[in-house]
Amino acid sequence: MTDSKLIKNEEDPVVKEIPVYLSQTLADKLYIFQYPIRPASQGYDNATFIKTAIKPENQEIEIEVALNSNSANYDQSMGEQIALNIDGPFDKYGDENDERMFESHIMDKIVLQSSKTMSDCSNYSIGIFQDGELHITPLNGIVQLRPQFDYLDKDKKQGKNAGKKQGDDSDEEEAKQVNVTFARQKTELSKKIREQSFQAHAKKKLEEQWIQTDYRDSLSSQAELTRLDMFCPSTEASINNLKLTPKEYLQFLAPPVKVDEHSRSNIPLHGTSLNYIRTLPLLDQVRTIMKDAKVMSFLQLRSIISQEHETSAILKYLQQVAVLVQGNWVVNSDLVYPKDELMYRARDYILLSFTENEYVNRKAISAVIKLPAEEIKEIFNNLGRSKQKKGWQLIIPPDTDFPTRHPEIAQRQEMLWEAKRKQLKEAMGAQNHPPPRQRRKSNRESVGAENEERNVGRGRKTLRDSSTSDDGTSDTVKVKKSNRSRKASEAT
Repeated sequence: MTDSKLIKNEEDPVVKEIPVYLSQTLADKLYIFQYPIRPASQGYDNATFIKTAIKPENQEIEIEVALNSNSANYDQSMGEQIALNIDGPFDKYGDENDERMFESHIMDKIVLQSSKTMSDCSNYSIGIFQDGELHITPLNGIVQLRPQFDYLDKDKKQGKNAGKKQGDDSDEEEAKQVNVTFARQKTELSKKIREQSFQAHAKKKLEEQWIQTDYRDSLSSQAELTRLDMFCPSTEASINNLKLTPKEYLQFLAPPVKVDEHSRSNIPLHGTSLNYIRTLPLLDQVRTIMKDAKVMSFLQLRSIISQEHETSAILKYLQQVAVLVQGNWVVNSDLVYPKDELMYRARDYILLSFTENEYVNRKAISAVIKLPAEEIKEIFNNLGRSKQKKGWQLIIPPDTDFPTRHPEIAQRQEMLWEAKRKQLKEAMGAQNHPPPRQRRKSNRESVGAENEERNVGRGRKTLRDSSTSDDGTSDTVKVKKSNRSRKASEAT
């Protein structure tokens, strides 16, 4: 050990060594509940839980908490009115199977529903320090519970149904328009992106059934027995197989962020100083970087922009200057070709093809776009690279991680491309079927027409200059006849 290391150890000596044990008994069952709109001093420890349910696969929790309707701060008349609006008037002869939100005919409870705060909690755990030992248990999830008022929608629905019944004077059912849609064939890439969309996640949540659970007070004996499961059952030193240096152990606890092969070093910023870019407003930063790079993943963009900017703000401006293609971001075509409408429409059509297929055939695109081959190749060279016997693919591989992390943005971009698909088909159809042109006249036809006009002009001039006599013959004819008779008399 060198002298410098000895000096450092003397300045920062080890005060105490604490053994750490990992318990896996509750690893798949341990959650942290957070109540963001509830003061820490007024939690739900002393509240009465009427009913609890969980969806373990989607990590959703629902809790019905009783309200003290006898409190001086509780409005009895308003509570009864809310229950009446939601459940309707009480009918003791009604169907017993009808579910009522408030059985006591007064709003005597609220519903807490969870939302996930983190998609991955594998790096988080709960620890108990006791008898000089630290026992940690991995977390399965962290959720936030907030009051939900979905039952108020039932009140609105009942009001609409009542209005419809009053307005229907006839018993006959009105004819309804039925829209028939035909689903187009989807590629494997579009199917993967579709599975990660917001609608797919929402459908998955609805398919899972609620599992009813029993709530146990934190001071109950069963809760105490459950807490004992957070201690490692065996604390023998022989079970510790961790043989790492302090540096390796630190990297294991906090691994560095992985940057893919197309990281910051591979992002082309053509002649633009990165230091200058970071002095610009955030929107201009995103626009400049995307215009220079053309295609990049969100991870690449985030690594360039300063960490002081929030991810939500970057995503907000990114959607204004770029579109999502195969999980990556591509700069808008109107920023690349601001004054050439045909080029940016052609580029949009190529991007649309990349959203539907991982590989695109340039000849098939040329047959639709009807632009010079050099211009089409220029667009492809800026977007992707050619692969033999497969076609063209984007310059960076598809990113399936972004749609998973941001399903709402992915869904919004999918709707945007659906609207663009209709516009591009109309534009390409008009471009490929131009209006018929008038046939140009040949030189022979034009010369003949000019001569005809000249002859007509001469005829009109002759008729206009000559004058007619009473018998219909022209004066010029008479003059010629008189001259001829005069010559004949002189000869005789």
